[in-house]
Amino acid sequence: MRLFRKRKKDKTPQAPPRRRVLFVSHEATRTGAPKIILNILKHFSENCDIQCESLLRSGGHLASDFETYSLTDCFNTTNDNQEEIKKRVEAAITREKDNTPVLAVCNSMESRFITAQLSNHGIPCISLVHELPSSYSEEDYQFAFDASEKVIFPAHAVRDAADAKTPLPQGKSVVLSQGLLDPDFGSGISREKAYTQIRKELSLPSDAFIVLGCGTLDLRKGIDHFAAIARKVVETNHSQTPIHFVWVGEGPRWTHSTIHYVQLDVDKSRARDYVHFIGERQNVEPYFAGADTFLMSSRVDPFPCVIHEAMAASLPIIAFANSGGAPEAIDNGAGIIVPYADYDQTANVIKMLAAQPEVAAGLRDRSLERVHTRYRFCDYAEKLIDLGESIIGQRLRHVATIPMAAEPQALSAQPVQTRRAA
Repeated sequence: MRLFRKRKKDKTPQAPPRRRVLFVSHEATRTGAPKIILNILKHFSENCDIQCESLLRSGGHLASDFETYSLTDCFNTTNDNQEEIKKRVEAAITREKDNTPVLAVCNSMESRFITAQLSNHGIPCISLVHELPSSYSEEDYQFAFDASEKVIFPAHAVRDAADAKTPLPQGKSVVLSQGLLDPDFGSGISREKAYTQIRKELSLPSDAFIVLGCGTLDLRKGIDHFAAIARKVVETNHSQTPIHFVWVGEGPRWTHSTIHYVQLDVDKSRARDYVHFIGERQNVEPYFAGADTFLMSSRVDPFPCVIHEAMAASLPIIAFANSGGAPEAIDNGAGIIVPYADYDQTANVIKMLAAQPEVAAGLRDRSLERVHTRYRFCDYAEKLIDLGESIIGQRLRHVATIPMAAEPQALSAQPVQTRRAA
């Protein structure tokens, strides 16, 4: 008979579990809002002593990037299925016994139902509201406000519009503009190389003046405005400089879609050889670097990331008044603001910039300087950490963190264990 001695219990003290912070996104597509929360996640993961976890209502191309920096649950559901959202949120919260998440950073109004479930479990939530209220009801806003400890707006115009629709609780709102997502954007390719490369790719004349637009092919982004301004410019341009309009971005292209009719109008006009909807590009930097000006044609756009990219590429920017946060970003000489949907005046500004490079040069210098002083993403993320620490009354940062005066180095966090929801 063999005897087995009972092993002594390991009395080595166990390290306390890491505090859990959740990052919520309604999707993981290559669009502005998911890119913003992904960059916030990266900054928290590098500079805080926490366990980062992401809750994605639906997936997309950036899902694997979320997984690099956090344990990730993709719900693969819609806001209509609130019972499923409730079940999946509860499963995520209770994943670790006796270690409830201490904070959640929830991105966009589209995440409001996940935010509400987190709040019901006593988790303090910071909500980032990028949207203008034309797309949501008073009840939607009240629902989001009630579930949030703090509500962050990217521009005063966005906060004021929200407050006019649904009065904000005193002391709950903060205006904090997100910064340039990639601090190196605009420096990865020389302007001369990009200038030649883009004109060759699109079979444009070597001296073509390019007006760039960027975003989803839809009415909110104003692709019809973009094309109508192009038609006006082509009809009235009497200079020797050909002016071409290039749109980077994709969207529905089926019959009766917005782009179907916009393209139909263009094809019936003199501008048919001057307007180019070239689709999505994984790397948009060369198109910004190789363009001559950026036209923000959106009807409603709270604070688009492409504005920062245009500034970082040192482009003169033209934006409609009363269209969101873009005019706020380029005020005081960093761009030109034109009356909303005024095709004649916008066309005149474009022709002036093409004819007067010295004016364009001044705008280039001011927009580049502003984005690297006023719109630095590391400053934005650091302020969110400050806010989170004040809400929970605990330190989140590592003992030693990067100084506020320096841009973070290229993110190089080691991949952590990831988990996809079934």
